[in-house]
Amino acid sequence: MIENAPTQLTARNIPIEVVGSDLDGMQFIEPANTVSISRDGAVISLENKLAPESELVIRNLQTGQETLARVIGMVRGGNQGHIYGVAIPDGSETFWGVEFPAEGPETKLLLMCSACEDVIVASLSAVEMNVFQANKQLARPCEDCNAVTIWKQTDREVTAVRAGVPRAQDLPAANQQHQETPPSGKDKRASKRAGIQAAACVRYSGIETVVVCEDMSRGGFRFRGKKMFPADLRIEASVPYAKSSNNIFAPARIIYSQETPDGEFRHGVAYIKTQDPTDWKG
Repeated sequence: MIENAPTQLTARNIPIEVVGSDLDGMQFIEPANTVSISRDGAVISLENKLAPESELVIRNLQTGQETLARVIGMVRGGNQGHIYGVAIPDGSETFWGVEFPAEGPETKLLLMCSACEDVIVASLSAVEMNVFQANKQLARPCEDCNAVTIWKQTDREVTAVRAGVPRAQDLPAANQQHQETPPSGKDKRASKRAGIQAAACVRYSGIETVVVCEDMSRGGFRFRGKKMFPADLRIEASVPYAKSSNNIFAPARIIYSQETPDGEFRHGVAYIKTQDPTDWKG
């Protein structure tokens, strides 16, 4: 059950320019418009197809300001274009130059990861709620899967207790009724992790190696390939990657290296958060 609907999106047509990478890993710069805006982000119309959790740069053509944005998901698509919900991490009130109404209570939903069946209480913004209502599901990072997975509403009991994540008893009473008990004897971690099969490129000492990305999260990704990279090695990585394209490489570090039964190597990678590009050795 949905409780405590957040402040509604405000319909507003604002000319913007969007810079990002499409589903094929090709970079684009596209003039576009907002459909609606909120203090957390916006709903925008684009011709290009985007992946959930991918990053964009949005430029407000009325003010010339730029901001980073994150794709939450598609609201609808068609021959006339694709409508996406995007989040602006630092808040969008200043960026849009609009004073929004007082913020209402957050929407809290019980959501279950379709991969590992973890259940959490999620607080959704107005834009996230718009995407969820359109698709009856939401793509978001799963800490247990270490990947972006599909989450759906459930009545099961909360299985994840983490810092900052409300417990089941913190939900409105209506959300606590008719809860089901997870199947007995089933280890939720035994479920196969949801992956995002995409080409990636790892660069070290000027040598580029194309690998297969198995899953991604905001802080990094996991890949496999024929070459072994030692743990703690500083690298540059581009995900997704497309040949004959202006790919964007980011500084990262190999967290672990593991040989697979087929003779390949699986690696975990964490992005390096730094404002100084000389703070790593690649």
